[in-house]
Amino acid sequence: MESHVTHSFHFLTKIPWTPVMKGIPEIAYGHHEKLDGSGYPRGLAGDQIPLQARMMTISDIYDALTAQDRPYKRAVPPATALDILHEEAKQGKLDQDLLEIFVEKRIYQPMAAR
Repeated sequence: MESHVTHSFHFLTKIPWTPVMKGIPEIAYGHHEKLDGSGYPRGLAGDQIPLQARMMTISDIYDALTAQDRPYKRAVPPATALDILHEEAKQGKLDQDLLEIFVEKRIYQPMAAR
């Protein structure tokens, strides 16, 4: 399961990205890294993780927790997912400032609901 990050990175590096989009492979590669270095695949920590990857990490965790279509686990309610994200931030795994923006701006909600 964890190898999907590396496979995606290698696939994405083959695409001739425009200058504005050229960072996408690194963003995708870092979306399972955690600020405390406990993530994967490279065990990056803190500022080694691109800002956009830290943003994607929060969104990806929320999506994984609340998705109704995962055959290997049940979805949790949005409030529970947010509690889990807050706990991860408190433990130093997620960027607290980015999580605050995610919650305050209700990024987790569909655009029509905001």
